[in-house]
Amino acid sequence: MPPETKCPVCMNLVPDWHFEWHVRQDQADIFAGKKMMECPLCRAGVGFDGFLVTKTEPAQVLAKRDLWQAAHWARSQNKSLRDYLKTREGEPYVKFWSETEIESADERAAAE
Repeated sequence: MPPETKCPVCMNLVPDWHFEWHVRQDQADIFAGKKMMECPLCRAGVGFDGFLVTKTEPAQVLAKRDLWQAAHWARSQNKSLRDYLKTREGEPYVKFWSETEIESADERAAAE
């Protein structure tokens, strides 16, 4: 998804929405408007149709980003998730998982 896009709820600039950190079924459900994606800054649910980030109905289910997807993606960028979360783009996601969870996911991703 496009980087540097404003959240339609908090109006803050999100460096990267990391749509790819959702499991495939959640990605499909977000595109179809069945689930919301979470803003990493204000934690509000937003819609994403493949092009635009929009406000959604609050009653929709919130799709959570998957720790394993995030760690696997970071490894594909030649970084650990822990290191990526120290970057400008990764910092908004620091509180999504515990240190123990991040360490475990990084170990698993490194073993593959």
